[in-house]
Amino acid sequence: MFPNRKVSLAAPVAKTQKNKPLNIKLFFTPMAINYKVVGCINPKGAEGVEYACNRRTKTGDLTLDGLVALVSEATTVTDAEVKGILKAYFTEITNRLADGNPVEMEGIGTFNPGIRSKCFAQSVIGQDGFNPRAFIRGVRLTFHCNAALKRHIRSYRTLKRVPSELMA
Repeated sequence: MFPNRKVSLAAPVAKTQKNKPLNIKLFFTPMAINYKVVGCINPKGAEGVEYACNRRTKTGDLTLDGLVALVSEATTVTDAEVKGILKAYFTEITNRLADGNPVEMEGIGTFNPGIRSKCFAQSVIGQDGFNPRAFIRGVRLTFHCNAALKRHIRSYRTLKRVPSELMA
């Protein structure tokens, strides 16, 4: 859609070890979202008709080292400094989430910790040996993407079909 257009993502101001402020601006060329045609379950439950749908295919993961290299190339900060900042950032985010607090990343979205719980009769609350924790199934984490980021990604997206078993 926009093959040669560069997109700017302004990052927050960071500081190097010498406490010099550093304004980081990253540029990227929008890539295509790859998809393939796959078989799917009949949405209406009718027998005799086979259905297909489009599904996004994974093209690769961005690892910590990959992110460090990208940020380091785009700035004057060394790999070691970037890695130290990112590890501290991830540690602080993890600590806040583990304490049950949501974490909002401006321009990206919000992580919300929560619990999954079974319902129980209110009449059992006063009974001897009642333990509400016994009804907790587990901890969950949800992410709500920032609306502006969604619009940004949608406006620069291009689609590319890759071969699949149903379509070469």
